[in-house]
Amino acid sequence: MWSIMRITLITGISLAGVVRSAAAQASGTGHEHRGFWIGFGVGGGVNLSEGMDGERLGGGSGYFRLGGTVSQHVLLGFEGIGWGRDDNGAAIARGNGSFAMLFYPSVKGGAFLKGGIGVSSISRATTSGNSTTTTTKSGFGFGLGAGWDVRLGHNLYLTPNLDFLFQAFESETDPVLGDIPGTNTILMFTLGLTWH
Repeated sequence: MWSIMRITLITGISLAGVVRSAAAQASGTGHEHRGFWIGFGVGGGVNLSEGMDGERLGGGSGYFRLGGTVSQHVLLGFEGIGWGRDDNGAAIARGNGSFAMLFYPSVKGGAFLKGGIGVSSISRATTSGNSTTTTTKSGFGFGLGAGWDVRLGHNLYLTPNLDFLFQAFESETDPVLGDIPGTNTILMFTLGLTWH
């Protein structure tokens, strides 16, 4: 419940920034994409696949991405994006590491669409006394998302993002991870900073 409230609050703040950005763009202010870029952000999300953890669980999320500029419309790079939470004393995490492309339909606007393909992972870390046992499984992953760069300075942007992570694993029952379905889906909202 707290994660849903946090996501709602972040969404409201981001929408206010989007309105401000749209007004600035209407007055002729454009966005510049050039050279190396880097960004990171945090937020919240929900694991939509009930089979993975027995129920739809909310948690924290974050991303880190960097890369180069192909054109004013296309950015290419690497993205590490993930979700996690503490569940009855066990730290569970889901994430993707992907080659990503960001596409900006308008040179003047900050809106972009994002896609990525790479590897996915799931893990559960359980602590008993002074020892921690971590179990991890890897698979195939891809992501789809959208965002908006809201200019804060000459080359600094506030970036709200909405992402869907899709993960594919070999279906099995793991003694620690439990029932691992063939697929896992996570919805995440993050708010980040991007430098161009």
